[in-house]
Formats: sequence, C-alpha cells, structure tokens
Amino acid sequence: MNEQSRIAAAEAAREPVKAQIVGLWRYPVASLRGEALEELSFGAAGVIGDRGYAILDADKGVLVGSSRPGWDALITWTARYLGLVAEGAPLPPVEISFPEGGSLRSDDPNCNAELSARLGKPARLVCNDGSAAAPRYALAPCHFLTTASLAAFREIYPEGAFDPARFRPNMLLDCGAAKGFLEQDWHGRHLLAAGSLGVAPAELTVTEDCVRCAMTVRAQGDLPKDPRILHTVNQFNRTLCGGYAAVSQPGRMKRGAALTVAA
Repeated sequence: MNEQSRIAAAEAAREPVKAQIVGLWRYPVASLRGEALEELSFGAAGVIGDRGYAILDADKGVLVGSSRPGWDALITWTARYLGLVAEGAPLPPVEISFPEGGSLRSDDPNCNAELSARLGKPARLVCNDGSAAAPRYALAPCHFLTTASLAAFREIYPEGAFDPARFRPNMLLDCGAAKGFLEQDWHGRHLLAAGSLGVAPAELTVTEDCVRCAMTVRAQGDLPKDPRILHTVNQFNRTLCGGYAAVSQPGRMKRGAALTVAA
C-alpha cells in the first residue's frame, strides 16, 4: 500500500459509523448472569448498579468470579435487583435464581449460609463498593460488543453459539450487514447515543480491546459448554472480542436508539 492509499484508509477508518443499540445489560452480582433492560443509566464510574454486589471467598477474604477454579457455578446463577437503582442511594436487595429452580434474596437472614452450602465452601454476598479491597471493574467501567464481530466468528465456526450472553457486554451494537472486528479501530473514539426529549444521552469513549477468558466457554442458561468458542476467538482474532469504554458524559442509553461512533 502506497502512502496515498494509507492516508485514504486512515481517513476512512475515522469516518463516523452508524449503529443501533439492540441490547443493554446490567449485572447486579459480579460473575452471575444479569438482567436485560430497556434502558441503562451511566454515571461517571459506569453503569449505575452494575456489579453492585459480589461473592466473597470467606476463607481467603477475596472476591471471586466464575473464571476461578472451584467457582464455576456462579455463571449459571442469575441475579436481578428487587427495587430501583439510583446513583448515590443504597442498593436495593437482589434475588439470585438457580438453574435447577428456586431463588434466594440477599436480605434473607440465611442468604450466606445457603450460598455456602450450594458452593461447598464458605462464601458471602457483599456490597462491591469499588474500594481497593473490592474493585468493581478490573479494566474499564463499560463493555460493549458489536454484531459485526459476532457475525465474523459465526462465519468461521458456524456450529458455535456466539451468543452475547457468553461475552457479558453492557451494550450490543448492531452494525447492519458489516462483518469483522470493527471496534478494534475505535480506540479513542466516542460512542454517542441519540437522546429523547428531556433525557440526556450518555457518551462513552473507547479505551481498549476486550481480551476474552474461559468464562466464554462455560455452560449457562441454554448455552452448552463449548471450548471451541474461545479457541476460535484466540486463533482468528488474538483472543479479542468487543471493547472497553469509559464514561465521558453521564446520561442514559435506550435499547433501539441510534448510536454514532464519532472521532
């Protein structure tokens, strides 16, 4: 490619990209399955209420996730808030549902005892306050995924269920008929959601690519265990799928709204 072609390609890559927000998720308890919502509110630190709770290994005094050996069951549980989540207000209780049936409320006096019994080791549900002892996010406050990346992986491995649930995004962007890893060209660009009357839209800034881990292959819900999911992502895109972003302007995003990826 000559210099003129390189300049043209670089300019094309900075052109605004039009997309639509087709999925929004919040995860009340870190590493558990979350709740699909019609609208998300973003504060300066990320999605309000996201990973508001976490599971603590009571023996070691550390927060745990499903990617840790011995804690695989967490990704099969589902959590939802039982009340309104508002910035600066105490978190409402959560309800945890189990794949075999039944549920458990966080305000149940026997909550920690039942969690420990189910996990076979001492565990506690704790508030994930974002302190040094309980960091809410390991890398970035928001995680997004594009339909273009999922389509590219499905084309490579059509038997695989490349469902957004495996990748746990806060936001899924529909890029139309596009296939490919578009978001890897978006570093430093802004995700601008269309607002509605009286509602300030959120603005995010893309910070880095998302490196996938073993959680993507775990069985959860109707999705079977499938090691080839991660193998495909690793082999054909250096273990990258999706991107991370920081909140540059607090506000809201609605499912179905248009979104522009701007320079």
